[in-house]
Amino acid sequence: MSLDPRTKLLLYGAATVAALATTAPFRLAGLLAGALLVIVAMRAVRRWLGLLKLLGPMLIILGLLSAAGGGIAEAVAPPLKLLLLGTLAAALFATLAADELGDALTLMRLPPGVGFVLVGGLRYAPALAESWADLLDALRARGATVPRGPRALPIYARLLGPAVVRALRIADDMAEAMESRGFGAPGATLPDQGQLRARDWLLMTLGVMASAAYVAWLR
Repeated sequence: MSLDPRTKLLLYGAATVAALATTAPFRLAGLLAGALLVIVAMRAVRRWLGLLKLLGPMLIILGLLSAAGGGIAEAVAPPLKLLLLGTLAAALFATLAADELGDALTLMRLPPGVGFVLVGGLRYAPALAESWADLLDALRARGATVPRGPRALPIYARLLGPAVVRALRIADDMAEAMESRGFGAPGATLPDQGQLRARDWLLMTLGVMASAAYVAWLR
């Protein structure tokens, strides 16, 4: 079922509000189970496993810090909430491209700067990662060995300068492209996404009502 990007954003917002309002570990676990079902239905398990690998150390550290100030419930709740929020984001971006996100924010009449920060961040981070990988490949092509772990820190420190230069060039190219396209200029045309359909209105209404009812029930 294809949904309007605005519908996906609003459902994600409603689910995020419910997650932030939840503090009990067993309720967080229930919400996480529901979010994982959505991940499986979207066939985004690989994306979620990548997220879990990225968040793993942070979840462990957060759990240890939380355990120092309380019992088991206090230790489990913060990592569960962080994992839940990450799972919701993974579910959103499994079906929402960066361009669709920008169009949705524009159609919602948000300031252009807000959409640029979000969409630019989604595009900029992979570009920086690719640039860093190119620098490492160039170093290996010259016969250098790049170790793993803490031993690689001196090499990373030497590559930091070229990486910053490349990042500034990418930012400068992006600024020129935005200026040539009249970013933020008055009278800009809106993307053609069409009107929201009945099922979009229905899902948005049900999502907001369910989130509001859940938060009210928690209180």
